[in-house]
Amino acid sequence: MTTSSVSSGVPRDSARTVLITGSRAPVSLALARLLGDAGHRIIMADSLRMTLGSASRYVSRHYRYPPPRHEPEPFHTAVERIVIDEQVDYIIPTCEEVFYLAQRQRTWPDGCELFAPPWEMLRQLHHKGEFIELVRQVGLKTPATRLLASREEASDYVRKLGADTAVLKPAYSRFASRVLFVSADHDLPAGMHISPAHPWVGQQYIRGALYCTYSIVRDGAVRAHACYASEFTAGVGASIAFKHEPQTDLLAWVRRFVAPLRYTGQIAFDFIVTPERDIYPIECNPRATSGIHCFTDSDRLDKAFFGMNDSAGHGTDNGTSDCTDDGTSHDASHGAHLGVNRGESRPIEPTSARPAMLTAAMLAYGWKHPRRIYWLTQLWKGRDVIFRWKDPKPLVAQVVMLQGFWRESRRRSISLMEATTSDIEWNGE
Repeated sequence: MTTSSVSSGVPRDSARTVLITGSRAPVSLALARLLGDAGHRIIMADSLRMTLGSASRYVSRHYRYPPPRHEPEPFHTAVERIVIDEQVDYIIPTCEEVFYLAQRQRTWPDGCELFAPPWEMLRQLHHKGEFIELVRQVGLKTPATRLLASREEASDYVRKLGADTAVLKPAYSRFASRVLFVSADHDLPAGMHISPAHPWVGQQYIRGALYCTYSIVRDGAVRAHACYASEFTAGVGASIAFKHEPQTDLLAWVRRFVAPLRYTGQIAFDFIVTPERDIYPIECNPRATSGIHCFTDSDRLDKAFFGMNDSAGHGTDNGTSDCTDDGTSHDASHGAHLGVNRGESRPIEPTSARPAMLTAAMLAYGWKHPRRIYWLTQLWKGRDVIFRWKDPKPLVAQVVMLQGFWRESRRRSISLMEATTSDIEWNGE
């Protein structure tokens, strides 16, 4: 158990007790620090004994529960016990344990709120084919996407591509760890398993800039929002550097999508934006993602989670919007085209100009960036998302945790990235 250093960000009678699950994840550590600095009491939990969160001074108590993927019922029982014992007001999931938490049929004790949408909505958003269908139903543009339920269907899909390029990926997947870029002469890998129970999707390849967004939403209204360009990645997968770049048309898109769903929870999207500013959603993560690293303590992200910014928004456009000849912004025009209510209060947006980054990953992968000087500049300017002088122990915990993941990857002959989520991920079971 560690002792929390509670700030005076909120009056004592307004402070919440928050259970953050998935404490292994850097995003969970960021969330614990943001909410803890605002004066809230932080409880964390994971199926691992040693995690980033378990070592943080912002955490009042850390619990270990059974792995949700392998023991869902004992997992539910353990979380319920934590909620009762710690008098938890909110459960905020950060990883794919959200799917198992949402499967619980009963309400949580003592009025505790699970900050997540219903399970069926989670399932649809997580499925890379069904998500695209939801986007179509809202009336937004999508890349051509086809569900593939067998190797034969996948082979036929690839054969008919002609001169085009497409992307193949499992319907349930993460980190872009199994993405394939294919053309008509491409042979499918021998070990590629596709079935109705484990479908893949084939998706039109679109050239453009890749942007990622992260939003906190309550009852269909966006309360906080971050957007960053995916410039530095671990291979073809997850981003490792995060700097907020306001893109009003992407915020308008997110608002247009979540409003009719009456969505409540964290939600993130990957987009391809063409030079003509056509927006194509690629996939959705209905959980916490690295966009949370764009926020700092002064942004008061707790107001978005707990409904404290209902009457007014917060954030700046930093003067980045381009204008048309009549003085209106291109982004505003695009938002109007999307049918967004421009009178809606503005969400909290990050105010820090410093990029956040996973420094170890930036050192390992970033040097491959074609603009080396730019990489060095960002590395020099950036702040690490793990290390903090007033909360240094998670950096040591990270080393211990990664050693455990490395042993697990060797034991099961899987990648290190796959080992980090093997006991919590949800793949449509």
